[in-house]
Amino acid sequence: MAKRKKSKTKTIFFGIAILLIFGIVFCLMLLIGCKWYVYLCPAALAAVLVLARRTKLWHGWRVLACWIFAIVLAFSGLIFGRTDLKVSFAGTLARESIRLVMQMPALQNGGLFTVGADYASKGSTWKTPTGYTNIKYDLSKSKLELLQNSSGSHKNVIYQLHGGGYVIGFSDMYRNFAVRYSKLSGGADVASLDYRIAPKNTYPAALDDAMEGWEFLLARGYKPENIIVVGDSAGGNLTLALTEKLRDEGKALPLALVCMSPWADLAGKGASHTYNIYNDPMFGIKKGTSISKSFKSPAYAGNTNLQDKYLSPMYGSFKGFPPMLLQVGTYEVLESDSVTVYEKAKAAGVDVKLTKYYGMFHVFQMAGNMLPESRAAWAEVSAFIKTQFAR
Repeated sequence: MAKRKKSKTKTIFFGIAILLIFGIVFCLMLLIGCKWYVYLCPAALAAVLVLARRTKLWHGWRVLACWIFAIVLAFSGLIFGRTDLKVSFAGTLARESIRLVMQMPALQNGGLFTVGADYASKGSTWKTPTGYTNIKYDLSKSKLELLQNSSGSHKNVIYQLHGGGYVIGFSDMYRNFAVRYSKLSGGADVASLDYRIAPKNTYPAALDDAMEGWEFLLARGYKPENIIVVGDSAGGNLTLALTEKLRDEGKALPLALVCMSPWADLAGKGASHTYNIYNDPMFGIKKGTSISKSFKSPAYAGNTNLQDKYLSPMYGSFKGFPPMLLQVGTYEVLESDSVTVYEKAKAAGVDVKLTKYYGMFHVFQMAGNMLPESRAAWAEVSAFIKTQFAR
């Protein structure tokens, strides 16, 4: 009786293990979109294990070997059976996980920015890393944080303009970015601007704050030829707008610019705003959904013409700009923003480089070291910044 009960317990645990392991594999296959025949793999392997368990060989080390063999084959099918092998497995998993999460009602119709704004408005839990100081300064209408490596020369500085659609404020994520920028640049100081955001503050509030932050750095003794301006998304927009404003006013320009997925066209006229509408996991729409013909003007724009060159730098001129590095994912609705900026800058004789990261989503660099693509992007940024500071 006890033997029968023990056997029944083993059978139950065996069934749970089968459902758990191969159920997870099957769900992941659905998530990342594997080739049709790969879906047969979990079922076939589960069947093989069931049959193997009924043989006399199912005992001792052979049981463990069978489980390991089945699990390795199942995950191999998952990893190598995806439809697009040009994107890393980790990159595909991250992209499609974002797509799944973005289907949540709370994140639809601009909900992402509401959630992001709520997150950014919460108190900081960030601790300054050992070997660094982080001093906060109050400007006239905004704030600026200056991160310095205690052993650095304090000659070079990276001026960071954060993203967030002009509606999400400065957060701990960008404090971590500041540390990363300092390390990858060889110890440069990093000044991060906490500019005013919409809907309370519309254009040109953020640009005015960026200009004031620039003047603040010069007043502290940093020279324009030792300042690299970096920004992602809306921060990339602000990076370009600031440089254009400085040039038009006849002022000295930064040493170089780094723009990650810059939101350079608030009018949304670029081709990728249409051809990537189903590809973009963050700002696109679900396949099969009809494309809306209505266009909602961004909150930051206020009553300003959306093709104003200081609001949408894509419509301006890049003549005389310093060296620029642009990075963008090919699945972004903003891909054409970077392409147009690159083409116009190149035509104007600017030393500009555009790197497209195949299959990547908006500001995938936020993944840090977790994805091969984001690691490659940061390595490229590091090489670019070090080269510019060495000039």
